[in-house]
Amino acid sequence: MARRPNIPPKDFPRPAPREYAGTRADAARWARDVLRGQILDGVYGGLAAARPLLPPENELAAEFGVSRNAIREALELLRGEGLITRVQGAGTFVTGAKLSQRIDRLEGLAESLAGHQLPVENTVLSVREAVASPFVAAKLQLPENAPILFIERLRSVGGVPLSLDTTSLRIGAIPVDANLDSQDVFALIERELGMRLGWAEMTVESVSADANTAELLQIRSGAPLLLLHRLTHLEDGTPFDFETVRYRGDRCSLITTAAREPHQPPK
Repeated sequence: MARRPNIPPKDFPRPAPREYAGTRADAARWARDVLRGQILDGVYGGLAAARPLLPPENELAAEFGVSRNAIREALELLRGEGLITRVQGAGTFVTGAKLSQRIDRLEGLAESLAGHQLPVENTVLSVREAVASPFVAAKLQLPENAPILFIERLRSVGGVPLSLDTTSLRIGAIPVDANLDSQDVFALIERELGMRLGWAEMTVESVSADANTAELLQIRSGAPLLLLHRLTHLEDGTPFDFETVRYRGDRCSLITTAAREPHQPPK
């Protein structure tokens, strides 16, 4: 005999419904910011999920304690940012899922994304000996026109183009014929030199994609990029590796921590 479902009586105490005490426009912006954070944190799926689906509007309205109209406005704001797409009769899907890469640890891309269980694919565009420009020579503390090893790679994660990396290395850091299709440069440096990397100086800024970069990253020309400059030193302080990494702004967020006191490790 089938058991009757355990339904609480009508007078069973229930939590009071949440209500946002503000205008609908305020509620929409607040819901937008919360949903945006959840999307970027992978709550609804990440790059591993082809089309992560958001809950229905009525469920989101109940969860956030706002009107359904406020949720519609919030979703429209997110659609304008390129984070979601709305398909009539099917639902609302995340299209701007991002990978979060920590930059407060000195790691290569494959190391930093190991927990995502997504394959990192490297397409080597160029590996050659070149002459250091005055700017690169100053960064690596080399004489002008000194020889360097230049590497350019297109890096994809889960089949999605993520970044275009150019690397200038002191000669002898890694062999010219090193297998760069499946290995991080950092691991190669440590293995070839038998020395540990020490620290890096990094600068991050926003730039627009030029036509060639846009074609490689499969985005429109002029799309926003995160531009990372990283100068990596060995443990003895020798600058060895100067990188310029152009990340797709719609596919990657860079995360770090900051302590109140200098040299205070985060808890």
